[in-house]
Amino acid sequence: MRYRIEYADGRCCNFVNSRKDLLDWLKALKDENVVDIRKVYKNGVTDSVIDSYRSYLKQ
Repeated sequence: MRYRIEYADGRCCNFVNSRKDLLDWLKALKDENVVDIRKVYKNGVTDSVIDSYRSYLKQ
């Protein structure tokens, strides 16, 4: 499962390939303001999952 991490400026996003990679990436973030985390399905449809991962974000 792929995930897309979207930042506050709207111009930048990162993709990770698994939940483990997503958690590692969220731990490594410093001052970035994440506005959304979206699960990307194989058919291209995305769902927001930021509520599930909000506890991993350093606010």
